[in-house]
Amino acid sequence: MITGPQPGGKPVKLRNGVILIEEPIVTGKTAAIGFWFYTGSRSENSENRGVTHFTEHMLFKGTKKRTTFDIACAFDRMGGYINAYTERENVCVYCVVPSSSVNVALDIMCDMTENAVFDEIELERERKVVESEIITSKDDPEESALDAVENAVWPDQMISAGISGTVEQVKSLSREDLISWYEEHFVHGAMCTCIAGSFDVKTVAERLSKLGRHDDLPLTDADKVLAAQYADQIPLWKSGISFIKSSFQQEQFFLLYPLKLPVDERMYCTLAVMNALTGDTMSSRLFQSLREKGGWCYSVYSYSTFYADSAFWCAYASSAKRSSGKILADLHAEMSKLFSSGVTSEEVDAAREHLCGEELMADADIENRMKFLERCYEGGYEYKSADDRIALIRSITKEDVGRCLKEMVDVKNRVLVIYGPGLSFKEKKDIISLYK
Repeated sequence: MITGPQPGGKPVKLRNGVILIEEPIVTGKTAAIGFWFYTGSRSENSENRGVTHFTEHMLFKGTKKRTTFDIACAFDRMGGYINAYTERENVCVYCVVPSSSVNVALDIMCDMTENAVFDEIELERERKVVESEIITSKDDPEESALDAVENAVWPDQMISAGISGTVEQVKSLSREDLISWYEEHFVHGAMCTCIAGSFDVKTVAERLSKLGRHDDLPLTDADKVLAAQYADQIPLWKSGISFIKSSFQQEQFFLLYPLKLPVDERMYCTLAVMNALTGDTMSSRLFQSLREKGGWCYSVYSYSTFYADSAFWCAYASSAKRSSGKILADLHAEMSKLFSSGVTSEEVDAAREHLCGEELMADADIENRMKFLERCYEGGYEYKSADDRIALIRSITKEDVGRCLKEMVDVKNRVLVIYGPGLSFKEKKDIISLYK
């Protein structure tokens, strides 16, 4: 068992089972620390829906040594910040602080990890905050649509269950429910810590080693362990067309394609190039066709989503109801052309340069560098410097993108989801005819 730090982005396992990944930057003046706990809404059930997200909130609500105000004041006075988020398969608690405050920040995060007290007054106060967050998300058109879309492609399955739960489900969670979840998944569950910036590597490893015993994780490719964790809930993809009525004014369109797993590092990079030229830039096909030439919409883009055992690529647009037919016709034409005729060398060149520029800018962001360490670990990819990542991007060819379109993207099982105020019978019939 490795017990000492090993700089340079290579994971090591501490004696208590915690995975530690460090990227020291000697010339830096700040540092970013991230704690990942590999639990989320996929680990829950109908009886405790929302418990992970609620527990994440309670990490900030006081420990045996610190009050809620103590935690807030500490980071405010450093001039740094601390935050957290819950996803379907993990929770991340992270901070960015001046280098001189790293040890204090790390000690507070460790305290939150195993000494949260779940004070009853604080818990009931925070319950109202969580309920308010859920209600606010229902007022967000895109956020509401994304939940509806994932439930359309994975109907009534754990992978598509809401991360925060409903207001009623949060009301039903007891203090004992939260404490039990905290003990199992945060105090003793699988944990990975990533830190980038200017810090003392030995001090960081020593402090983390004082945490209690955590579930074992492999030194690479955490996704394999997560996939095994969800072996009893293998997602079943439902292809076809779904019309979902909502109270929002805009119609939102999602054209989704399952992605074939596993995805090696080169294919992941190739997908990024293909995504950039399709919909992730202002000069991309979808942006130019649907917005600049058609004028059908304000928002149009493409993106990919990865889980431990499932993934998809999606083209998205939103518009007024009156433009639905035209926008879907253009979307159909562009995607059909992409899969039938492929891409040009000029498009690949432009997409590569765009991604190289993004890499250079991201490399200057210490929080991004810290989160990149965990992305490499979870995907099983060897950590690369910005120069090496750029070299990999520049090596992607037109032929690579062609193989990605043919081998990775499952065109036959595509899904079209239309989320909005509702279309007429004729409009729906025309769309079904176009996308059948």
